[in-house]
Amino acid sequence: MGTSASNGGPRGNPPLLPDWYTDNNTGPRPAPAPGNGNPPTNNHNPQNSPATQDAVNQQVLVPNSSNWGQAKGALTRLSNGTGGSSRQKASRNYVKSFGGSGGATKAAAQGVRTGSIYGGFLGSLSSSGVTNTFTNFGLQDLIGKSAEEVCAGIVNAIAPNGATNDEAIAREALIETIDALYTKLLENGDEVNALNNLTPELIKETLIDYVGNFIFTKWMYELGNAIEKGNISEREAIKLEKEVRGFIITETAEKYKDESIVENLDNRTEAIIKEIFETAYSILES
Repeated sequence: MGTSASNGGPRGNPPLLPDWYTDNNTGPRPAPAPGNGNPPTNNHNPQNSPATQDAVNQQVLVPNSSNWGQAKGALTRLSNGTGGSSRQKASRNYVKSFGGSGGATKAAAQGVRTGSIYGGFLGSLSSSGVTNTFTNFGLQDLIGKSAEEVCAGIVNAIAPNGATNDEAIAREALIETIDALYTKLLENGDEVNALNNLTPELIKETLIDYVGNFIFTKWMYELGNAIEKGNISEREAIKLEKEVRGFIITETAEKYKDESIVENLDNRTEAIIKEIFETAYSILES
């Protein structure tokens, strides 16, 4: 298993995806209903419901940043190493272009939605165990399977292929996040029981990782061509990615180092994810 070192958003298959990910996964792919992050309780596909279709339609209409010139220019100068800009200025301009951290969080509605389902999944693992959680998410056939199969199945259940850019961004962010989580869990060598080793601290850490991955991937995608091949070197792009993604995740984790969130995941998952998103965007805005 291994994550990508650099990517430019969901334009086709991102390069260097984890070994377990393939675009033709055929594992179970039920999509839990968006909302409070709780898993489905029946076999009805919530994606076909009028409420979910309305949510998808609304997502297509979510406004993007309104001032691409200023934000993109700052990032381009940062990536090219020229004067007059910095990571701080680039990130501040980006969040400012949404009207601040609140507006940026609102524009990341799909990221919040997917993060809420992921948080509900993790909360269920913590409180109900692997067997009950996998059954509720339609993943019972994956119990006892390899890490590669389990990771692919979880991604397909929580963030199936969608029709919007933000759905693709959320899926890519979740792939990165679950790959990193499983890598940590497998350090003890017990692949079959890996998810039974989730601690409250790991759950908090992986949720913050997901938020950071989504924000970074959305930023790179929306700012367009700043790090596309030919604009800057791959080495420069990787350096930029490590700096920006690492900053988001590290600083957000610092804000939550003394907080425990696991006990609240069952009843206020969406509120917790929104709060983490807004915290992360506020850090970029400062």
